Amino acid sequence: MESKTLDMAKDAVDYIAFMINEFSLKNHLSMKQSFNYLYRYGGIEFLYEFYDVEHCENPNLTLKAIQDICTRNGGIFLYQ
Repeated sequence: MESKTLDMAKDAVDYIAFMINEFSLKNHLSMKQSFNYLYRYGGIEFLYEFYDVEHCENPNLTLKAIQDICTRNGGIFLYQ
């Protein structure tokens, strides 16, 4: 049972890293800039909290969702 929990946590971390990378590519930012932005404005928290649903979603829809969340939390709108 513990191994399954660790596997799920690793999958969540891998997914969040993937989404940070996708966000950086979409917005022409470095990985560090993307992580800092998403961490500061709640995008990372959203991805972690809703991993079970979001990892099944189209990545482009998830990118839009995290941009919307970050904007609502004070971040600037980064892409069109």
